[in-house]
Amino acid sequence: MIPSPTVSCVRSRQVLSWGLAALLLTASQLWAAPFRPGAAVLDFQNVGGYSGHLLSRRAADQLALDLGATGCWRVIDRTQTRRAAQQRGLKPPYAVGLMQELAHAVAADVVFTGAVQKLEVNAREGTIRLALLVECVDQISGQRAAATVQVGEVTAREKAPAPTDVLVGDALAAASAQAAKAVSVNTGLVLTVTDPGEGKTVQLKPAAGEQVKSGYRLLLYRALVEGEERTPGKLLAALMVSEVGAETCKAQVLARAGDIHTDDIAISICARGKGD
Repeated sequence: MIPSPTVSCVRSRQVLSWGLAALLLTASQLWAAPFRPGAAVLDFQNVGGYSGHLLSRRAADQLALDLGATGCWRVIDRTQTRRAAQQRGLKPPYAVGLMQELAHAVAADVVFTGAVQKLEVNAREGTIRLALLVECVDQISGQRAAATVQVGEVTAREKAPAPTDVLVGDALAAASAQAAKAVSVNTGLVLTVTDPGEGKTVQLKPAAGEQVKSGYRLLLYRALVEGEERTPGKLLAALMVSEVGAETCKAQVLARAGDIHTDDIAISICARGKGD
């Protein structure tokens, strides 16, 4: 049976409507995507002795992948970060001021670095344990926002033996994944400035359904108006929540690079407060 022109027209309009609805939904989802602070990962130190600078670079590359996998960070390409360090002749360990300089150079809000602290190879038991230190420093204050030490351990399988280097890589991957998870806790909570105060403390209101605790670290951005939405723009300040009320909280200004205005947007990073 051949459909009438009227039925075909109605069906065409339905398909077009469904297509437009899908496009609008997709656009809405993209627009509503959470803001991710920019993160640069610098080469690590290697004080464990195994593989020297090669392992320190592998550690940084692995952490960059794992931070990106959390969905909390906009990770700067490692090639870009390494180039910025090489142009300045910088190698780990980095002074705080130099980490801030590198963050600014690659447009990162925070810098991650750290060290392979210990590598234990037990040939008799076929086990490898690797301890990885990861630290996060914000661009504005240069203060440490988070630090964690995670241990990755693997055991060689008798039926499928693997080279030591492969096992070390597996231990590194395990420690890095745990570290990335630890430094991403509560990252991405959104607050809005309701009272900029006089520059030493500000009052903020968390977004609906989001809770903060005293001690949470925040990055403050200038609010940009795009249509009916406000989105984070230029990085302005580093804050720390000092007092939490029923609907608002107060935060201490650790450092700032500009004036703070009402409606500016704060994003939590590495947020572990009292009791966490």
